[in-house]
Amino acid sequence: MNWRKITWSQISTAIMLGVIGLLVFSPKFKSWVIMGMMAVGLFRPDVPAIGDRKNLGAAPVMVAQSLDNKTIDLQHKKGKVVFVNFWATWCPPCLAELPSVNKLYQKLKSNPNIVFVTVDVDNNLAQSTQFLKDKGYDLPVYGGDDAHVPHTLYQNGIPTTLVIDKKGSVVFNHFNRANYDSDEFEQFLSDLSKE
Repeated sequence: MNWRKITWSQISTAIMLGVIGLLVFSPKFKSWVIMGMMAVGLFRPDVPAIGDRKNLGAAPVMVAQSLDNKTIDLQHKKGKVVFVNFWATWCPPCLAELPSVNKLYQKLKSNPNIVFVTVDVDNNLAQSTQFLKDKGYDLPVYGGDDAHVPHTLYQNGIPTTLVIDKKGSVVFNHFNRANYDSDEFEQFLSDLSKE
């Protein structure tokens, strides 16, 4: 029998095809790769300087409810800085950014002027609450029907993150994955809470 010699080119092609297959078919692998990219400094959100920030409009009308029937109405949160993150358990970019959102929450949850709202866009609060618990996150998770949490708030897709200042204006709107566990973003929220 005459066996062909396997070349490095064939091995690297097979490895590349395997990685591409994992990226396409495995949300966990894809989120792991994205988290690695975040760890080396990619996917940092553009944080506006306090003096340079733009008013992107009034806080959207949104009323969301938690699994334990706690309700949050953005229209009644004036006087607080509100960090709102729209996500889903099946979304690899969402899963990749959740650790950074949780770390940011841990750093700022004692600030009475900052409120965190994570919204499960599927409104499957039993599943999303259990998912967060299994991951060791203690983020507050909310949901709601389309009448109370309109799709227009995340019309470009998920993850989408909004920051609403104490006056009720949207001052940050970011679509796609981002690493929110940075000194710059923490300072941004802290500065907003002092205005």
